[in-house]
Amino acid sequence: MVDIKTLAFYIKRNCNISDATHWGYYSICSLLLKLRELYLIENKIKPWEKIDQKEIGEWISDRENLWKELENKDLEDIPLEQNFYNPFDIEKINAELENEGLIYGAGYGLRMKPSFFLSELISKEKIGRFDVYVAGEEFSRDLSGYPAMLQDKKIYVRIDPTIQLIWGKFEELRLKSSNSALKFAFSKYGISPEEEPSEDIYRRIHMIARSEVETYIYHELGEAIEEEKVGDKIILSSLSRNKAEIFVRSVKDILSDTSENGMLKHIIENQKEGSLGFYIVFLGGLRKIIFPEISDAFHLFLGTGDWLLIEKARRVGYIKAEGYAERLLSLNKKYNSEKELMAKYVEEEILWKEFSL
Repeated sequence: MVDIKTLAFYIKRNCNISDATHWGYYSICSLLLKLRELYLIENKIKPWEKIDQKEIGEWISDRENLWKELENKDLEDIPLEQNFYNPFDIEKINAELENEGLIYGAGYGLRMKPSFFLSELISKEKIGRFDVYVAGEEFSRDLSGYPAMLQDKKIYVRIDPTIQLIWGKFEELRLKSSNSALKFAFSKYGISPEEEPSEDIYRRIHMIARSEVETYIYHELGEAIEEEKVGDKIILSSLSRNKAEIFVRSVKDILSDTSENGMLKHIIENQKEGSLGFYIVFLGGLRKIIFPEISDAFHLFLGTGDWLLIEKARRVGYIKAEGYAERLLSLNKKYNSEKELMAKYVEEEILWKEFSL
């Protein structure tokens, strides 16, 4: 029998080491939001419940002091059933955990930040060549909280971070300035801007999250099949400039979503209107700039309900992303070990000249 508390403690230590090493990559605003979210999670406070400002202030101060202690530490092996495992040895760790109804995830996020979680295992299924795990209540996680992760031929989708993402959008929905995509997405799940935060709304958002993680699976499937077009971590791990890395990740994401095996194709084939709305809602930053066709098609869709508009935009988006992916692979080959020059080229010749960024 696995001692969940002890295992969660060791995984959380690696989460804290990762946060201590990488917290500086977040903007001040983003960091504060992530700390607030982590505070709610670790203290089991529901998002509509009142927060004691003194207590959260002390918690943040304690967390910052912990990070100072851990900032030069290496990630540690995880003790489990009298064995010690490298924190990225997911297959061996999960071989020990699956019969216990648990699932462990590890991967790399933005700026190659290590990300870890431990949660209950809700379900496991096979889609094509891929094992898909749906993770429920979480016992450990880091600041990142990605709703989905891909490791080799294994896909992990996480309900708790998805709930937090959607709850944040629910809070935006209640503002008078909330946009049409946001209202459309929630309306398809029976939630209006007039709703008040409550236990009932939380329960309904939990149901939305269960539905939406199914859609996220297809983003990861698309990524798994298309990843060779961008060179995956070979490029990402060596790009020293933040904007260049974000551009590469954005191209990867659009390529994944617009793939014949990706998220948008799944949404279109199943006519998932709520998921389409949330796709537009969460499409931000460079992805929105690179792929404006989908937003234009969505606004026409609102008046017509014509899924062919979305399909046409998907195809255009794929062709564009594929073109950028081929350019990036060519640049990667050209600059080889001189990644600083490649990053500079991406920023100056693509982001500045083509997007004025």
